[in-house]
Amino acid sequence: MFRCDMITCMTITKTPPNMKPIILLISTSLLFAGAVFADENLDALKRDVEALKKRVTGLEEDNSKLKKQIDVERLIVRKELIVSDTGQPWEKGFEAHQIPRGIYARPVGEGVGGLWVRSRLIKGEIDDPFDDRFHALERDGSLRRAPGHISWNVWIDGAWRQMAIIQGEGLEPSEIPLKEWTGGSHPGRLRFQTYRPRHHEPLTDALIGQGMMSLGGGGFGGGGLPYPKEVLQLWGGEILQATIPTPAAPTVVSDDGTGEHQYAIIAVGVQGRRTVASPATKAKGLARLRWKSVKGADAYVVVRDEKEIAGPLRVEGSHKEWTDKAVR
Repeated sequence: MFRCDMITCMTITKTPPNMKPIILLISTSLLFAGAVFADENLDALKRDVEALKKRVTGLEEDNSKLKKQIDVERLIVRKELIVSDTGQPWEKGFEAHQIPRGIYARPVGEGVGGLWVRSRLIKGEIDDPFDDRFHALERDGSLRRAPGHISWNVWIDGAWRQMAIIQGEGLEPSEIPLKEWTGGSHPGRLRFQTYRPRHHEPLTDALIGQGMMSLGGGGFGGGGLPYPKEVLQLWGGEILQATIPTPAAPTVVSDDGTGEHQYAIIAVGVQGRRTVASPATKAKGLARLRWKSVKGADAYVVVRDEKEIAGPLRVEGSHKEWTDKAVR
């Protein structure tokens, strides 16, 4: 009979007496070595498990941080960028208008690509001019004469409709042939257009460029108003010069009752020309005043007891308010 294992194979029945202790010692050693090997494997497995736990914990912490802040050298968005407290691109109830909840952007591809911004778009710069550009090319790489425009729109009949447009454009080939355009000569002008009542196309109201200007009505779809050949050309009307009217007497909203005063207002035009003072209003003390905007006025001067005490003041709104500084 034979008994074999991985290390030795020996005949048990014919073992000499003096070999039995040696065999017993070898067997004991093998059992001990196996136990030690098993313990080492178990310790190694425990170390691997602990290391895995640490890695998982680290990944969970990183994932939690990524939900709050991402710090990368380059961000590539291939489909959509949504900045929204609700997670939705459009404001609820205004999906058809495409009014964004915050910021929404998508590339050119399925539908119109672009950037939608809700609320204010604020730009700031340090030591560099404010610079917005409109770049456009035809698909064949040729020049596009009108590379961009700014428009003001209103939602009517299920779509946004333009009311007023400011457009930048290059000169007509009849004015300067394209072959004469160079890196040092790329002439352009501004076109101002509005939509008039009962007209389905914009009417050009003004053309400005090359130190010349055309003003006038007409111009369906951009035609009709001649390009200027003089410094200033007026079409389809006449010049009407109007003086700034004398302001009405201001209204006293409140006063501090410290003693009688009289207040009046002077309107000032953009050239600095002044009107005569308005009729005076009496107050029982230093006052808070209110007055209506005057057509053509750029600023106002406040007169107290026939002395100018404030201004020129530039205040927004159709109704102006001003408080005598001494009023508490």
